[in-house]
Amino acid sequence: MRKKNLLVFILTLLIFLSAVLLGVSTVYRVSDVTVYAPVVSKEAQAEAKQLQSELLSAYEKDSTLFVSDEKAQAIVEKFPYFHLTKFERAYPNRIVIEVQEEAEVYAVPTVDKKAYYILSANGTVLGERATYENRSDGVKNVLISGLNATGEKGAELAGDACLDSLFAVLGYMHERLGGVRRNLLSVEVQRPATDEKQTMFVCTMTEGVKLYIRNPYQDGLEKATAAMDAYFALSDAQRLTGAVLVYDGENGAKAQYFTRIDVLA
Repeated sequence: MRKKNLLVFILTLLIFLSAVLLGVSTVYRVSDVTVYAPVVSKEAQAEAKQLQSELLSAYEKDSTLFVSDEKAQAIVEKFPYFHLTKFERAYPNRIVIEVQEEAEVYAVPTVDKKAYYILSANGTVLGERATYENRSDGVKNVLISGLNATGEKGAELAGDACLDSLFAVLGYMHERLGGVRRNLLSVEVQRPATDEKQTMFVCTMTEGVKLYIRNPYQDGLEKATAAMDAYFALSDAQRLTGAVLVYDGENGAKAQYFTRIDVLA
């Protein structure tokens, strides 16, 4: 008799616990994914809606008690123009996700010259299109020419050996200038076949002056520093014309201003 009563008690307890767990599961089941996406471009607004739809599909059968940002990270990676900045649970049944739109900064012609890779500040390929106007403000992105590179959406630009040096230099300039698009029009990579040390990054600034950074493979950041120091030291008149040559001196990188560009040829 005691065994029978014990069995009934255990079965009753199991049924009760199952009901409780089922109720908890129902209450805490994800029914809404709120995506905050501060965006500027119209394209990003449409992408944000698609992103929210995919996130909801991924999480709608999960419990907010156990969810993590792992799925969100994987989904956001499929949208190169966004990166995840916040993931939190809003009990009982909501997830709040915040993403930030990546800014377009550079454009690099494709190998066939029929389109442009559109890049973020760190050289990640955001997309590919026929023109290189910035999709947020319509102003042209910084054009980088002289490269033989390939790009895959969501990955860093690949190909030329100079890419690491190039984006290290541009990254420093971006920091010093508070964003290069306001001050930098274009970058040309010049590489004489006879001497790698004569390779130069030619940066054309918006005012007109050019920065010639010679042999950027050696002490590239030191040379970028010298280039920026020299640029900020120029008078308003000097910034309109001429060139700053950055080269290897006896005791490190040197920068010198020339009123005429042709003397550097």
